[in-house]
Amino acid sequence: MKIKIGIIMFISMFIFAACSSDSNQNEASKESSEQKESVEKSTASFDGSLEHVHGMGYVEENTLAYAAHSGIKLHKGGEWLESIHHKNDYMGFNVVDDGFYTSGHPGEESDLPNPIGLQKGKVMEEGLSALGFEGESDFHAMGVGARNHAVYVFNEHANSEMEQGLYRSLDDGESWEKIAAENSGEKIFQIAVHPDDENRVALATASGIYLSEDGGETFSRISEEGQGSGLHFTKNRLYYGLYTGTPFLSVYKWEDQSKEEIGLPEMKEDGVMYIAKNPEKKDTLSIFTIKGSSYTTSDSGESWEQIIEEGQTK
Repeated sequence: MKIKIGIIMFISMFIFAACSSDSNQNEASKESSEQKESVEKSTASFDGSLEHVHGMGYVEENTLAYAAHSGIKLHKGGEWLESIHHKNDYMGFNVVDDGFYTSGHPGEESDLPNPIGLQKGKVMEEGLSALGFEGESDFHAMGVGARNHAVYVFNEHANSEMEQGLYRSLDDGESWEKIAAENSGEKIFQIAVHPDDENRVALATASGIYLSEDGGETFSRISEEGQGSGLHFTKNRLYYGLYTGTPFLSVYKWEDQSKEEIGLPEMKEDGVMYIAKNPEKKDTLSIFTIKGSSYTTSDSGESWEQIIEEGQTK
């Protein structure tokens, strides 16, 4: 009798597991279908040039977003698309786990104030959430942690809450703290924030790459001297570009302060401007260059595919 009960229980468990598996598969299939439908409704085919790109990042596993002069352009599985929303000239564009943070100027058909201040949105959704400084400030140099959403900005001109200088907010713009930024180099071009540690921040400057581990109070240079650019944090690494007359793409590991150079495609009088690392694929990253070209690699720089040539999509 005990054997029969055991068999019945085993069969019941098997059926339950199978049903649970089917349910999970159905839910995943439904979610995938809804996501695909959302993309189709929110995008249109794009064939043209990308002018004045001010940021890039992976919004999905196979979708790379560029913040261009005329809106957000998308490279998805070899196809070029554009968001039917967000026809604005975005600056300081930062992709995070649930959307993007940005600044910049409104498009011709937009009713946003100029400049747009600090805004938050999603590529596949129409609306933006204003986080402050509308009609006051345009933050070209801005970094946001991908998961912690810590916001660091370099404010070039005084506004209603800030003097000139480096500031951070840990509460989506509700409050701002001015940062001492000692030894932060010459002229800040770009800012990047660690995805989990809001106190780890990097600056790309005219004199190189600088790293802080105390919330921006003090910095130290981690690169050779040169024009810094293209900052991108992962959990335990910082990717960056450097131009010294020769372009470089490097990765810095702060655990042992080691640096490793990554091979670049052949570039003539050009250098790395932006870097985007695919969070789902270990060896996949993309770059956008000073001359407006873009390349992607799936083998950590062993080989590269060009997807934009001096502003023209391929």
